[in-house]
Amino acid sequence: MFERSGNVKAFCMRAKIHVKKANKLPVMFDYQYYLAAVMYRKLACVDFIKADETHRSEGYKFFTYSNLILEDKKACKRGLEFQNAYIVVSSPNKEFIRCFAQGFIQEPEFNLGKAKLLVEKVELLKEEQMGTKVELKTISPIYSKTLRETTHGLVEWDLYPKDGKFHENIHKNLVERYLEYYRREPQDNFEITSLLDFKPKRVSIDNSYRRCSLMRFVATGSQELLQFAYDAGLGEKNAMGFGCVEVVK
Repeated sequence: MFERSGNVKAFCMRAKIHVKKANKLPVMFDYQYYLAAVMYRKLACVDFIKADETHRSEGYKFFTYSNLILEDKKACKRGLEFQNAYIVVSSPNKEFIRCFAQGFIQEPEFNLGKAKLLVEKVELLKEEQMGTKVELKTISPIYSKTLRETTHGLVEWDLYPKDGKFHENIHKNLVERYLEYYRREPQDNFEITSLLDFKPKRVSIDNSYRRCSLMRFVATGSQELLQFAYDAGLGEKNAMGFGCVEVVK
């Protein structure tokens, strides 16, 4: 059930959780809030203190994960119908990856709403080494917001890549999280230079909808910031399953 991919001596900053449907009910379209709760439960299986501290923390949380990546999606109006899927979990902290992987192994069954899923295999992935230019695509949507003045005062405004503030906030957030995690200033160079594909997406989180972005893009910058973007995710609410990216081969 537990596998390593690539060189076993490589630093593993990602886990790939292979799952299958264990009942006939489809997964609801807006499952992200439920998946976030599952992630904390799996972390608590192995390290309750780490899970509790992470959940309560007012600061950044240094992990992210993908949407359910469906390997055999079937047409269904009531939700997501499939037999096999996987979730990618990513973090610059290898202890997070170990805990998540072990948590899914120890308790392989979990629910997303009424749909029951069963973990078939947990695969540790070889670390992807970043250069100074890379093509990436989102495997969970990027979320970014700002405050804007309206006739009703300041309100939160969700941003899309066509807005320059989106890029400014992505950059600023990335540098702030890097500084908090590593306790040192990075070589501050990061830019999305080409937006190759974009799809807006609305995600329901705790009874409110967030507008976010599925993207394929080229990013350039310092190796350390590109690596951190890959490991920890881009944008806000990474621990809620936003901003996970993968390299386009």
